[in-house]
Amino acid sequence: MLGWFFGVVARPRTWLNLLFQVLAFPLGLFYFVFLVTGLSVGLGLVIIWVGIPILLIVAGAWWLFGAFERLQAKYLLGAAVSAPPRAWENVNGVWGKLKAHFGIGATWRDLFYLLAKLALGIVSFTLLVTLAGILFWLVYLPVAHFWGIPFVDFGNGRAWTPPLWLAIAAIPGAILNVFLSLHIVNGWGWVCARWAELMFGAAPQAPAPAVTMPSAAAQPGAIAPLVSVSPPPLPPAPPQAPAPPQPVVMPAPPKAPTAPQGPAPAAIPEPPSALGAAGSSEPESN
Repeated sequence: MLGWFFGVVARPRTWLNLLFQVLAFPLGLFYFVFLVTGLSVGLGLVIIWVGIPILLIVAGAWWLFGAFERLQAKYLLGAAVSAPPRAWENVNGVWGKLKAHFGIGATWRDLFYLLAKLALGIVSFTLLVTLAGILFWLVYLPVAHFWGIPFVDFGNGRAWTPPLWLAIAAIPGAILNVFLSLHIVNGWGWVCARWAELMFGAAPQAPAPAVTMPSAAAQPGAIAPLVSVSPPPLPPAPPQAPAPPQPVVMPAPPKAPTAPQGPAPAAIPEPPSALGAAGSSEPESN
């Protein structure tokens, strides 16, 4: 907590917010005088055609002022504002470009923001003067005591000089006032940043990348989540080449039926040969 409180002097955003508050009142006063004067003169002279170029110049100037304020809100306040509108770029013809520019709400919101910048500048100026005045008197108390300078002069030789205890107490009070004042400036800068986002429109946010949750089975002892996370969709399969045509196989012609065969003829025994007969007759002659 103490680091956050005293670390405000080391944050770059603190000094950027302070710069925005310092520039708010002079810029708001300039915008208000220029726009009110230019629009009044231009509308009053439209009847004699002189006011038309004056109004066009004022319209171009307030677009430039709006773009400059968007840059301030983005880089000084850290606001997420959209880019200046360029509706006329996609339209042809002078009349078409004018209709496209004045037909969108961002053009008129820029004008309202520029006119309201004077009110914001008055608040910023009052805030800075008040905080600086408190710091000045806290620093002046010890200076008035140790140098013997009258803090309040009542006249007739009567003056009041702060006592020692008040002079000593003012030193830490001045130090704390510096840090507290910077926090107040940051708080008012946050309000101005939200106002700029409301009038200029917030910048589109980039989609957050998908986070793949690890499975509970991969971690021993882990508890499965109550909400199941669907896996990311698979990429489409690449187209497959068509298969080559298969050759057509013609069926073989049916075979002709064969005639049924009858029973095989019985074998006719052969007559014994003469040699066999002679061999069989020799033992009988003996």
